[in-house]
Order: sequence, then C-alpha cells, then structure tokens
Amino acid sequence: MQRTLIALAAAATLAGGCSTELEVNAPYEENTVVYALLNMRDSIHFVKINKAFLGEGNALDFALIPDSSEYRDEDITKAMIYRVTNGNRVDSFPLRDTLVGDREPGPFYHPEQKLYYFTENNVYALPQSTIAVYLQQDSDYELDLEVRGKKVSASSPVVNDFSISPVLQSAQTDIGLMTTPTAYGSYEVRWTSNRDGKRYEVSYRFNYSEVRGTDTTHKSQTVKLGNRVSSNSQTPEPLSLVMDGELFFAGLANTIPFDASVDKRIFTGLDFLFYVANDDFHTFLTLSEPISGIVEERPAFSNVENAFGVFASRYDKFVIGKRLNDMTLNQLINGSYTANRRFCSAFNFGPPYGCD
Repeated sequence: MQRTLIALAAAATLAGGCSTELEVNAPYEENTVVYALLNMRDSIHFVKINKAFLGEGNALDFALIPDSSEYRDEDITKAMIYRVTNGNRVDSFPLRDTLVGDREPGPFYHPEQKLYYFTENNVYALPQSTIAVYLQQDSDYELDLEVRGKKVSASSPVVNDFSISPVLQSAQTDIGLMTTPTAYGSYEVRWTSNRDGKRYEVSYRFNYSEVRGTDTTHKSQTVKLGNRVSSNSQTPEPLSLVMDGELFFAGLANTIPFDASVDKRIFTGLDFLFYVANDDFHTFLTLSEPISGIVEERPAFSNVENAFGVFASRYDKFVIGKRLNDMTLNQLINGSYTANRRFCSAFNFGPPYGCD
C-alpha cells in the first residue's frame, strides 16, 4: 500500500509539471522534392522541382496555394542537365520553367503547375531501327541544381532500345489464339532485354470501330499481360509472357457489352505495348505497390542527393496493327463469348470475316 501511494504521488507531481499540449509539428525544415522520368523517345523532358511544406493549420488548405510548394524564380540559382559519356560531361542543357495547365483537380492547386524542361540539341538514330530518339542511349544524364544555396544532384542512365521477336513484328504473321476451331490456345509474346532495362510491362490493345447507321466511333480496349524483371539489367536476356486465348475472348465479352443499336463492330488491329523502367524506377515502383504480406513498413526510396524524389528513365516501344488468323477471327465473330457482338474484320473482304 505504501509503495502504491508513493507511485501515485510521483505521478501527480509529474502530471503537474508537464504541459498537456502536444506539439505535432517539428521545427520548420525545407526539403526539396524532385521527380523526372527521362524517355529518349520524348522530344521534351520534364523535371518537377517542388518543396515540401509544413505549418500550423490545415495542410489541405496550404496545398491549394502554389507558393506553399513551388519555388520562386530567384530561389533556384542553378538548374542544369549534363550529358555524361565515359565519366565526362560532353553537353549541357539549361532547365527552363513553364506553366502546364492540365493538372487534374485534387488536393493540390490546379489546373496550372510549374514544371521545368530541357530539350536535346540532336536527334539520334537507333542501330537497326527507324525510330528517332532525343537522348543518347549510351550516355548518362546528370541533374545539377542549386536551391537557396543548397546543391541538389542526381544521375540516371538511359533505358536502351531492345529487340522484340521478329515473328511478332512481322506483318506477314498473324496472332493465333486457337489450336482448333473450337479449342482455345495461347500466344507467347517474346522479346530480349537490353542495357538499363530492368522491368518490362506488356499490354495489348484491341482496336475496333462501332458503326451505328452513318456514325462510326473508334474505340479500343487495353489489357495488361503482366511484368517481367530481368535478372541483370546490363546483360541481354530472353523474356516472354503468355497471352491466354479464352481469357482474351472472355475479357472482350466482359468489357464490350451487347448493344442492339450497333450495326457492326469492325476489328481494326491488335497492338502490343511495351513499357520499360530502369533499375531505380523499378525499385520505386516495387516499393509503391500494394502490400500483400504481414509487414506493412517499407523504406522510403530516393536517388536524389540533398533532396527527395526519383530521377530515373523509362522507355516505350509498340507493335501496331497485328491481325488475327482465320481460326481466331472465326472465334471472335461466331464464338460463344462474342458471337452477339457483331464483329467483322477490316482486313478481310466479303464473307465469312469481312465487313462488306
């Protein structure tokens, strides 16, 4: 009993000597936040430079004020991008600011936001390709900022072009998803990774037109096939994903409803879309994915020195306008999943698959 009374007295003394107010905000400390995803297929490369903010009051109110998270012009005294080859800076590009007016409504100010951008002086040709690109894939690109006297820097390689299976790219080969007129099959999408391409995300896009009387509406359905991660982003590696035939038709039936007002739907081609992330961008995406295990804590990721954010690279490459072979077309037009969707093919003339 005596020990209990002593403990209670001590607790009362401590309670009387402490403030009941909880300081939620730490002392103000400004943090720079940088985001940029370089893509050598883009002619203009954007860099987002903001400051993190904290203050007394409702943070949602502050977020609606541009000055809360945007720097003034005089705050950034240096903003450069350098192209680096073999460890040497061989070219430089000043970052210029611009207002972009397509920011969607949300917790932050809109529709305008300040972004920074640079453009390369040269247009580069890729080996064994007709694609023109606007960054040198064998170089690194360095960010060099001075923000209110603080130096901020980052560096990223450029995701290289990669090779897609010649069979998939050939205009002479069609996509087959049936092994017999009534048995579903699959199609293997194959490619070979290349330098600084770590994560490959592949989708297909089903293109068609809906005809109602004299009106024609062009539409498409995009379905993600999946991801593949190379074991070593510096070494070429064969990769593939399988496209399941029955899931293909079931997906079309689910996303394209029966509509009696549609006279016909014209199939106009199947596209394959490849999106690639370099190592740092892959790490950022992995840490941002939904948590599926017991452990909910994840480390914060940043590859920007003296700031927070991501300065990384990506790449995209497409195979456009693939046709379906006869058995697959027959299933699209007459099969159990899509028979009443009134499909025909723009690539064929007359019956049984053409639209005329």
